[in-house]
Amino acid sequence: MSESGDWDPGPWKGHDFKSAKKHYDVHVGRSYADAKSKKQAADDLIPPSLVTQSKAPLVIACDVTGSMGESPATIFSKCPYLDLEGKQYLGDDMAISFAAVGDAYSDTYPLQVQPFSKGTDLKSRLEALIIEGNGGGQARESYDLAALYYAANVEMPKAIHPIFIFIGDEGLYDFVDKNQASRWARTSIEGKMSYGDVLESLKRKYAVYAIRQPYQKVGGDKMSDADMRIHKQWADVLGEDHMAFLPDAARVVDVIFGILAKEVDKVDYFVTEITQRQTAAQVKTAMKGLSTIHGLPAPSSKKKNQSGKSVITKKNTKKGTQSKKSKPLI
Repeated sequence: MSESGDWDPGPWKGHDFKSAKKHYDVHVGRSYADAKSKKQAADDLIPPSLVTQSKAPLVIACDVTGSMGESPATIFSKCPYLDLEGKQYLGDDMAISFAAVGDAYSDTYPLQVQPFSKGTDLKSRLEALIIEGNGGGQARESYDLAALYYAANVEMPKAIHPIFIFIGDEGLYDFVDKNQASRWARTSIEGKMSYGDVLESLKRKYAVYAIRQPYQKVGGDKMSDADMRIHKQWADVLGEDHMAFLPDAARVVDVIFGILAKEVDKVDYFVTEITQRQTAAQVKTAMKGLSTIHGLPAPSSKKKNQSGKSVITKKNTKKGTQSKKSKPLI
């Protein structure tokens, strides 16, 4: 199924990609101004702790500073597909916590955390995030605070396979100091904690991945000198096999599925599903980003593995015939 095809939305009936993205673009444009006018306290956006009874918790921590462009809106508009197809990898008990990452040195809302949620409630959780769109302009953001928060304050008593995915384009600050840790990450540390130690603490609790978008676009999937430095900083802690470099924000949900597939040993299913659903160019982009994670080349556009089938399927007007083209949905 292509992104212009029909699909069975189940509980998401009535949702379509273009309308959802337009709606969220409006939200992005006014969320920060609305929060300021309501005198929204930054501390109120970070609960003291989170608890989930899910066996398959997933955290998606997205950079919402100005340089990130389309990614937050893309994730929002594809929420139905993230929910429905995500369960093909993590099971019906999958629950997602969204976090928004900014800059503790320059932003009003450097970290926002939403409770673990399921189904159509994911839409309201994403809408609750304030998109400040600022950032410090130093090629670094406060991903470390999100990491420290989720390492210290989340209880998952039934979790079998917790997964944490960062989505961002910049590097990490060298350290978290005790004041930042106390206020934003809701935990106590002595003195300073290096970003390496912070990420290692997160890795002890989750399988941790990073989807990196270009900080400086130089064309295609090439990295600028600044991007290579940023990429190396992340990879030195997470490993190249937990890093995806993705120039096209429109493919971010596809890459999330590719990460889930790797973690639950369903890469063959993923390759089949994405090849059936997307165009050859879209498949190539997603698989290029996943090449270090999967250790596989992009699949040939002339060859399709038919051993699996997406949960999101074509609707037919008649048995054996495909429906007419409809408005984009995912």
